[in-house]
Amino acid sequence: MDGPMTTSAAPGIQAGSRSNADVVNAMIAALNAHDVAGMLACYAEEMEWYDIPLEQPVRGKAAVGEFLREMFVVFPDLRYEPEQIVSEGERVVVQFRMHGTHRATYNGLPPTGKTVEILSVSVITLRDGLIVSDHCYFDNAMILRQMGLMPSLAVTFSPPGRAVLWLAVQRRKVGAALAGTLLLGALLKRAGRRG
Repeated sequence: MDGPMTTSAAPGIQAGSRSNADVVNAMIAALNAHDVAGMLACYAEEMEWYDIPLEQPVRGKAAVGEFLREMFVVFPDLRYEPEQIVSEGERVVVQFRMHGTHRATYNGLPPTGKTVEILSVSVITLRDGLIVSDHCYFDNAMILRQMGLMPSLAVTFSPPGRAVLWLAVQRRKVGAALAGTLLLGALLKRAGRRG
């Protein structure tokens, strides 16, 4: 995030009157109630929501609000169950289980109707009683496996699965060698025309 961040406490809350863990717990309660306004009351204007495996940070309170509304349509039964919360200074780290059923298109992926449950960790930064960033780490491949879009690890590491993986790696090596050969041939051909 670039530049200094300015924040003010959530409406009705004096800065410093709640602990950072209290603010995070209030945000989780609002998330589980699908209360976007309640969640946004816990966020600074410069809020950044970043699901690291998706490589698409969402920046700004308004954009985060739109993202959350979409998530509650995609996963209408979405809920977080905190297992551990550790608060130190301006950081709160939450280990939680995320549950939800994929009921609407997201990023071009049509609904699967499958329920996912994943263990996640969020590293949350707060300033002046508001959340300024939430960086969430989770296993995206596990979500895809639970949605039936990737084979289970048991299948992947079975003898036939390992054979398919071996072929995929070899194909990439052959493809890279072939591309290098074609490029070298094109360069030599161009050099021959000039000579």
